Amino acid sequence: MKLSRTKLVIFGLLFGLVVLVRYVIRDMNLDVDLLRESLQNVPALVMENIQFSRKISGDMWRVLVPYLERDDDIVTLQSLDIRRTLAGSGDRSWYFFGQRGIYSSDKKAASISGLMGTLENSDRTWTLESSQIFWQDGTDSLVFPNGLTIYDEEFSVMSHQASMDKNGVILLEQGGVIQWSRPLPQ
Repeated sequence: MKLSRTKLVIFGLLFGLVVLVRYVIRDMNLDVDLLRESLQNVPALVMENIQFSRKISGDMWRVLVPYLERDDDIVTLQSLDIRRTLAGSGDRSWYFFGQRGIYSSDKKAASISGLMGTLENSDRTWTLESSQIFWQDGTDSLVFPNGLTIYDEEFSVMSHQASMDKNGVILLEQGGVIQWSRPLPQ
C-alpha cells in the first residue's frame, strides 16, 4: 500500500508541474497561445535563476530552475529542483531533482535525466532514483526506459524498465527485484 502512495505522489509531481506552469503564466497576465506563438518566433532565449512558489489546491510548490535555454523547438533545462508540501500536513512532502531536462515542442515530448528524489512523511522517507524519465504528449504514462529504484531503510525495489500510468500505478515491464533489509516480524 505504501508503494502505491509513492506512485501517486510521483504522478502528482508531474501533473502538478504542468498545472503550476499554467498558473504562473496566468498570474503574469499572459495569453498562453500568444506566448506560445511569440516564443516560436524568437530565435533563441536564455533565462537564469527562475524561482517561484505557488499554492495550488492547498499544496505549496517551490520550483527552482537555475538555467533554461530555448532554441527553435527545443527547451533545455540545466538542473530542476521541485519541492511540494501537501495540504493539511506540514510533515508530508516530496522533493525532486533532475540534472537536465529537454522538451521538444515539435515532438511534444519531454525527458528528464538524472532524476533523484525523496518522498517524506512523519514516519517514513523513501528515495527514488532513475537515470531518465520520458513523457510523450497524448500518452497516459511516464516511462523510465533505463530503470527505476525506490528504497528506504527497510526495502528496495529495482527494475530495468518501468512505466507509470495516470493513476500512479508503476508497471515493472521487465520484472523487478524487491530486497528486504530488515527481518520480517515473527
